[in-house]
Amino acid sequence: MDWLLAARMQANCLARPVNEAGPGGVADVVRRTGGLQAQTWRGATHAVRARSTATTSADVTHAQEVDRSVIRGWFMRGTLQLVTVEDAGPLLGLLGPKLIKDTERRYGELGLTEAIRAEAADHLEAYLVSHGPSTRAEIADVLVRRGLIVEPKGQAVYALIRHTGLLGRLCYGPGTDTWVAVSEWLGKPLVQERDLDALARRYLTAYGPATAQDFATWSGLAVPIARRGLKAAATVTVEVDGAEFVATEDLPGCRDVRMVGEFDAYLLGYRDRRWALAAEFQQRVYPGGGMLRPAVLEAGRVIGAWKHADHSYELFDRSARMDLTEELADLVRFGG
Repeated sequence: MDWLLAARMQANCLARPVNEAGPGGVADVVRRTGGLQAQTWRGATHAVRARSTATTSADVTHAQEVDRSVIRGWFMRGTLQLVTVEDAGPLLGLLGPKLIKDTERRYGELGLTEAIRAEAADHLEAYLVSHGPSTRAEIADVLVRRGLIVEPKGQAVYALIRHTGLLGRLCYGPGTDTWVAVSEWLGKPLVQERDLDALARRYLTAYGPATAQDFATWSGLAVPIARRGLKAAATVTVEVDGAEFVATEDLPGCRDVRMVGEFDAYLLGYRDRRWALAAEFQQRVYPGGGMLRPAVLEAGRVIGAWKHADHSYELFDRSARMDLTEELADLVRFGG
């Protein structure tokens, strides 16, 4: 199992293959990984650091807000992700319809009929084109005045923002709590396509060796569809504990030590987490409530946890003699 974890660590760019500084380096990391979890902006920026050697936190912000080579919105699994602009349209074309369908029950609970959602999307896009980056409170006021929701503080506001995002018509703008019209922000609308084979190749390149269940977990696709995509994309097949794992290449593996941030993509890329993180330590990294804490990796295995606030860390094996000097120094460099 050690070889599998080390290969996955290398595939997920945690050997830090990107040496370019600036927004170009940021976009390269995001492109190579097929997208980074952006549930928190801090987590997204640290995911870039862990996979590159010269980027800074300011570079990640510049890539999203100024260079606009990466976009923050709802993609894999319907969660917030940072993806490249060229990948955004194809991702939504393939995943968006299912994600919207999977949310139908919640829309019903909130009283958001298909007609209301359609009108909200049209109205929000037009408003954002005219007014530019807008906060949740400003958007809520617009929806109330339009008569689409009753009061501005309920969950319906975010549900309509997210729905419009799944249609490819809005995304996050400057800061961590503004939204913009995609067509205005990027200067053109997203071109939505459905290319399962391309997404499967991108996933395997960044996460292989993996299973169809892993691909389905990462993407939000149904397992039969995920299996079909991997069958077309895979060039290497291995068996582990009676299960079939596939990849696009046979990697020697990365055995480095790396400090990854909260909600790191590597820890969200597979259905089964038990190989990378022993059961007795899972609560230290996955405490519940959807949280995923910063972790210390070695050769693809989680060996400890750390804190963003002060960079303090705790190794699960207290007798381990692990040198984190370089990683700790790089965290300081990255933050500027």
